[in-house]
Amino acid sequence: MNPLAVGSNVTLNLVPQSPINIGTWSYETTIIVLFYPNGSSVSTSYQGRVSFNRSSSELSISSLQLNDSGLYTVQGMEPVLCAVVTLSVRGKELTSPISNVTLRANATDLVELNDTAIFTCSVSSGTSLSYRWLNDSSEVTASDRVRLGGGNSTLTIVGVTRYDEGPFRCEVVNGINVSIRVLSILYINHTQQTWIVPSYKTGSVITLSCSAQSKPAVSYKWRFNETFLNEQSPQLSLQNTRQNQTGSYACVAHNNVTLRYATMTTIIKIVGEATFIVTKSVALNRDGKPLLLDQSFTLRCEVTGPVDYIHWLMNGQIISLNNRTFLSTDNKTMVINQIQLSDNGEYLCEINHTVLCLKVGPERPAVNSPDIALTGHIVTFNCSASSQPPSQFNWFFNGSQVATGSVYETGPLTLASHGEYTCVAFNNITGRNSTVSKMLTIIVNMAMVKVMGSQPIADYMFMMTCDTVGTIYFIHWMRNGWPLYAENRTDFSMNNNTLTFNSVQHSDNGDYQCSASNSLSNMTSPEYKLIVNYGPERPVIISPDIAMIRHIVTFNCSAFSQPPSQFSWFFNGSQVAAGSVYETDLLTLDSHGEYTCVAFNNITGRNRSVSKMLTIIGKTEESSKLWRLGQCMRLAH
Repeated sequence: MNPLAVGSNVTLNLVPQSPINIGTWSYETTIIVLFYPNGSSVSTSYQGRVSFNRSSSELSISSLQLNDSGLYTVQGMEPVLCAVVTLSVRGKELTSPISNVTLRANATDLVELNDTAIFTCSVSSGTSLSYRWLNDSSEVTASDRVRLGGGNSTLTIVGVTRYDEGPFRCEVVNGINVSIRVLSILYINHTQQTWIVPSYKTGSVITLSCSAQSKPAVSYKWRFNETFLNEQSPQLSLQNTRQNQTGSYACVAHNNVTLRYATMTTIIKIVGEATFIVTKSVALNRDGKPLLLDQSFTLRCEVTGPVDYIHWLMNGQIISLNNRTFLSTDNKTMVINQIQLSDNGEYLCEINHTVLCLKVGPERPAVNSPDIALTGHIVTFNCSASSQPPSQFNWFFNGSQVATGSVYETGPLTLASHGEYTCVAFNNITGRNSTVSKMLTIIVNMAMVKVMGSQPIADYMFMMTCDTVGTIYFIHWMRNGWPLYAENRTDFSMNNNTLTFNSVQHSDNGDYQCSASNSLSNMTSPEYKLIVNYGPERPVIISPDIAMIRHIVTFNCSAFSQPPSQFSWFFNGSQVAAGSVYETDLLTLDSHGEYTCVAFNNITGRNRSVSKMLTIIGKTEESSKLWRLGQCMRLAH
């Protein structure tokens, strides 16, 4: 797989495949994606570049850059596992990195649908540049209104809308580095109207409401059949309505900055609870004479007032049409051809004015709430459903009812609050109910993270423990601010809470920290300074080799050791002093012999010794030695 080309894509997966319930994918010490039951969370810096397959635990990375090279780790907590892979990303030689990205806009105070926004992204240095535009977190691509030019370094938006307010970002990439510049949010002046028209009937109060999404706020006027009314608020109230108020009602919204008008019109038909009168219902043949067998006859229903539909009945039963029975378009006239004896009976026309109110639902209930929460916090669940009339709501936790209403707010959470929360939506008219459930995972907030270790002694095994309180999903170790990985002499426990040195050395000295995290928070321990105890090593005595009688000699002893060694002095096998410095009495010929320094480390329990032979000379020997020294000096000249 390695090396990988700049700009290519890669998928990291476990072999053999092993689904993980709770775990992370990390790059070096940075968590890329955190996944847990019923969800996952991608780090902000990787959103748009990585995708995670929940069923196989695969991580896919797109558009690789040189700085993506490094160690990738998948760590599972359930089941417990850990696997690492190293990626090496290579690209063609680039002459210089990107610096000083500048982003400019032609204007930031724009009018919706009228104005055009032009953004220009530039750099002061850098080669082989690639540009990418984002509106908030969404990538901007070319369309009918959006144009990219100059190698994608310019972005033009024609006829801006309120959804173009940003913030806009320019991302410049060349394989060496990525540089991003954020532009100020645009201010789009706009106006859009929406209607809410309630049900009504004759004699009732009708309220028409007009709302407009606009910056700045709009002013309102109302029209009835093209005549302006004396009302300038977002609502128009019609009191004690009559049929003569049937007509066209319009709301006119005006934005005094954009100078735009927006109008929404609706037709109101006011139908009173009128009495429907049947003035005549007659049965005649074509000549106006009494009916005879096999002849045709016509029944006509004459009414006053508005009618929605007419039914014809014979002996109280609705008449079904057949090859002898026909109705006019408005159902007011019924014709029966070739009348038969079976057509004898009482005929009625039934008229009606229909008001239709459809009762539906509840449908598609949904719960809005977090998936994970900390102990001690309060969670609010919101339940909604499509329903007419509006649904009634009940809340259940692990099968037991806990609240009524569309909103349920828990008390301070405990670990016992973990479980399934169910919303039941009920329509008391349709008699139907629908349910939706949401699993809430409770974790304990981290209260403490610290490193603990015993007395370290060189060449022995040494362990450090990351001591934590709270729910911990992942632990990472650092030394002097850099991530630590398992090596020949270092190992981690399965959950990473213990760091073991199989043979600790004083080269392992440093400041150690552990970083613990769960899906909602992370915490890093204070520094733990590791100082490995060792020695004593390589003791040395500094002193003369020869001395004259009646003189005093000073012996200095030193050794490499942590903590510093304690010293003892021996002369010809007998202890004569303690401390790193030993000063003799006036020397005699009996002072000749072996002087030994013993260095002892009371932590490691080790000792080392070194000896020095001291030769004592008298005056005769001293004169002889001085004569020989003078001869050497004359020869040297």
